[in-house]
Amino acid sequence: MINKKSITKISSGLLIGLGLVTLQQNPSSVSAASSPRVQLRHNSYVYSSTGKRKGKASLKRGTYLKTFGKRSIKGKAFYKIGKGRYIKKVNTVIPPKEDKDPVLFTVYLKDDAEFYTKPNGKHSLYTLMGKQNVYQTYKDNNGNTWYRIKYQNWVKSSDTQKSKVKEDKEVPTSANWDDPNDNTSIEVDNTSISSEKQMKSNLPSGTALDRNTIEETARCFEKLVNDWRASQGVITKITYITSRYDYDVSRAVQDAQHYDKYKESDMHAGAKYGELETLVTYNTPQKMAQEAFQQFVYEDAQANFAHRDDLKSTSLKTIGIGLATTYYNSYDPNGVTFIVSTNL
Repeated sequence: MINKKSITKISSGLLIGLGLVTLQQNPSSVSAASSPRVQLRHNSYVYSSTGKRKGKASLKRGTYLKTFGKRSIKGKAFYKIGKGRYIKKVNTVIPPKEDKDPVLFTVYLKDDAEFYTKPNGKHSLYTLMGKQNVYQTYKDNNGNTWYRIKYQNWVKSSDTQKSKVKEDKEVPTSANWDDPNDNTSIEVDNTSISSEKQMKSNLPSGTALDRNTIEETARCFEKLVNDWRASQGVITKITYITSRYDYDVSRAVQDAQHYDKYKESDMHAGAKYGELETLVTYNTPQKMAQEAFQQFVYEDAQANFAHRDDLKSTSLKTIGIGLATTYYNSYDPNGVTFIVSTNL
């Protein structure tokens, strides 16, 4: 005869055991889904649990972060990255596991390299820089060679090179240029930009430069300004953003056309943001950025160094860049209006 009390005890034991198994599995599965390791695909500010920005500095794109769950703040999704610290989920991606295929060779990415989910596919959300392993190669119908690199990203071979990217010699800087009270020992090479061999633009006057040139020039300018700010004791860095790209280009074209007609700038007429403006000679992105930087920081006495002061301001956080050709009524057949929009 079967003992009913024994069956009851066994059933209870099974239920308790199953309950324990469920309790052990549930939290881990939820934690894995809501607390991933993420990478920033944009610079990202840190926020409090109420959605207020914490501090002035932002976390840089490409940074990896451990998260501790998700939270909705003012209707937007955030990841918790520490006690009372949150970042916007939209600024992140979850990196897949590292490639485990054999490495074919290594390359260095160019500054303006673009990444895709597959050859000739959609643009990738990832930010990659510097030296990369190549796991696979592919040649498309147009004769382009593609490399598969980290996180299943694809890049054209033309956006890579075998050796490390070399940077132009930087210009030493001092915020007190032409200041009689300047006690710094930094000297500036004042060799005229125009004395060097220049590139020639064949674009019609009043035409915006191509996007790759503008964005590369902006990155060069961003680096020059940030290095200079650091040398002057300014801890915060500025960030070049593309959200105002169309506006920045339209302002550059507008100013270029004004130069052609009146031989002077439009004095920021119609500008919706804080703005710095100068004329440079068409050249490589590095040279155009360097020439503009030189004028804003060292040759700004006519403006009482207002442009220099803007670039040094701790309130300056973001900049946009617009570039357009101007022939200045044939006075300068190779000129470019250099517009810098700011958050000031």
